[in-house]
Amino acid sequence: MTTDLVQFARSLQLDSLETAWTQAARSPDPGETARYATVIDLLCDRDMASRALVMATAMIEALAAKNETQAALELGFRAMRKSAHNDALAKTVVGLIDKRYSDQEWLPVLKTRAGLDTATTVNAILEFDRLRRFTQGHVVYHAAGWGEGAITDFTAATMEVTVHFATGRKEAFPLDTLLSRFKPLDAQDLRAMKLQRMDELKAEAEKEPSLLLRRTAALYRGTITSLQLKNELSPAVVSEKEWPTFWKRAKTAAAKDPWLKVEGSTTRPTFVVRDKPVGLVDEATVALTHQNDLGQRIGVLRDYLARSEDAEVRNQILELTKRVVEQAIEEKKATHAHILDGILFLEEHGHRASVPAAKEVRALLVKEDGSLRPTAIDRLATQASRAHAIELLPQALGENWAEQCVSTLLDWPNSVLENVVDKLVGQNHGGLCMHSWERIAPYPKRYPVLTYLLGKLYGDGVFEGMEQSPSPIAMGRVLLHLARILNEDRKKNQMHARLLGRLTSLLTGKRGLLHRSCDGISRDDLAQYLGIVKRSGDDFPIEIIDLIDRVAIDHYPDLHAKPDVPFWERDQIFSTRDGLRRIKEDYRVLVEEKIPTNSKAIGAAAALGDLSENSEWESAMEEQRNLTGRAQDMDQLIRSARLIEEQDVPNDRVAPGVKITIVEEVGGKSTTYRVLGPWDINDDHTINYLAPIAQGLLGKTAGEYGEIPGPTGTMRVLIESIERIV
Repeated sequence: MTTDLVQFARSLQLDSLETAWTQAARSPDPGETARYATVIDLLCDRDMASRALVMATAMIEALAAKNETQAALELGFRAMRKSAHNDALAKTVVGLIDKRYSDQEWLPVLKTRAGLDTATTVNAILEFDRLRRFTQGHVVYHAAGWGEGAITDFTAATMEVTVHFATGRKEAFPLDTLLSRFKPLDAQDLRAMKLQRMDELKAEAEKEPSLLLRRTAALYRGTITSLQLKNELSPAVVSEKEWPTFWKRAKTAAAKDPWLKVEGSTTRPTFVVRDKPVGLVDEATVALTHQNDLGQRIGVLRDYLARSEDAEVRNQILELTKRVVEQAIEEKKATHAHILDGILFLEEHGHRASVPAAKEVRALLVKEDGSLRPTAIDRLATQASRAHAIELLPQALGENWAEQCVSTLLDWPNSVLENVVDKLVGQNHGGLCMHSWERIAPYPKRYPVLTYLLGKLYGDGVFEGMEQSPSPIAMGRVLLHLARILNEDRKKNQMHARLLGRLTSLLTGKRGLLHRSCDGISRDDLAQYLGIVKRSGDDFPIEIIDLIDRVAIDHYPDLHAKPDVPFWERDQIFSTRDGLRRIKEDYRVLVEEKIPTNSKAIGAAAALGDLSENSEWESAMEEQRNLTGRAQDMDQLIRSARLIEEQDVPNDRVAPGVKITIVEEVGGKSTTYRVLGPWDINDDHTINYLAPIAQGLLGKTAGEYGEIPGPTGTMRVLIESIERIV
């Protein structure tokens, strides 16, 4: 409601403002006093002090009636500072002063100094307003050295005031010294908020960065550079680590803030607070002159519409959009995609252009020879426009629209493929999609979205009874392959990660497609299912694994029988205690020293300015990615580590934990090695059991021959002796 009041005042919708103000005064909110004051400021700035006085008086009386004395008094002081006052308001404010500060021993002192004890004048009231800012709870500032500090005590008897400074020092001053050498800070001043309301500043940095930017610029008379901004806010309000993210948000918000003008370069911008906000419609009109084509203009108008909640302003922006689109249609210079973007944008908000959207959809998607080019749909700027265009396909393409869409189903971009399929199903043409199955089933990696969508239609029974419909087992096999493919890519591809989640629900959820596939499945088919799952990695969806495992255990338990393998062939890393201790120390240095050092380098680089043109930041970030990637790999290896000392190391076979002597078949050279883990290598006579030199020897006994890599190729060696060493 208070937001509406401010918007009504800015746009001078005076009838709406008075109606809303009267409603707000029936149940005033003291937490919104600052916004009530903003409305009074806006009216006074437009030379409407008399109207502001009437509204302020009504709100002050409403707040006072609710015993919200402090809020009423603050609004009264604000109105009088803006010259919206009369004798009645002056008397009301003096009464509020006496009520609010009746328990303060300094009240008579300050009333006398202000002249309020002899006359109820505006000047006396405003002087009292200034003097009260030198009492407990307020913040004062000394430019010559003391800095800012909060007043903690006012002793009326001795006329001394105690100040607790931001440096931690406390000092008592005579009142006259404080009045002559210190400046009282407004409660909304950045310096005062740093001392008393840091939580509010941090929330502002997160939610309203442009407001925090304006607040900071006020310290520099309304004009602030990027370096000054960082010096004021980091690390006190925004940490070094969070600064790059905040800086990006702040620049974006500043570009949209009607109170801010951005000057200078993109890497070293300067922010200037305007005296008055620029109206959104006027600002949008100016912004359009800087855009090169219709597509960019529509994008700008979308942004401006999103910035306003005012119905009249939004309507004005849409009317401006309509004029821009109609001009482009008349000039015939813009592309069909840009014109369609504009038409669809208007239709999304209840406005119409002179050309039907369906006509432009056809112009965009149909070639001169009459064939369809589905990829052109991605030329539209937003997903909302693309989805809207798909809804218009029947009107745009005519009676055989469904056949045209199905014949090109493999060519539709992933961005709209589901919209197309849903439109076909919604118009009872879903069965036509089955014709694409034979073309995509062998290639789920090439057509992941379409494979999933046809699986979904299959699960919904859309293809039931169709002659070319695959069996449940065949469908399950293809979808399991798709799940394996998506699982491999999901860490690098957000779309695949989301699609895997949906596919898992399709296979194991209420549709029960995998249940149907496994119902009466043969041993060979289930073995194929298990093979696909086994090749899919440890992080494959557990719901799918559990379902197939249960079927195997219930019907073909022999498929889960595991052969007895030597311990060194298990999916673990084997090492001695010394080797494990060594890798853990390397991991500690990486995590506790190298990565934090690099993080500081990132913060220092970020301070240099715009990250898009900052090579130091790019270099530091690349190093961070390398270090964190290495740390993740090391952590995973350490978690999989097992001690050789705790294994059943054989005495008569080559294995981790033995010492062997081998003799080359050609030349007769004899060499002795210790066979240990990858982190145990500290001399030329210790070999890693995972290395090629050991792989051709593991499991062999003394007297057998093995093969090892040599300078000119593979060499045969005789294993002369084996001795367990752990």
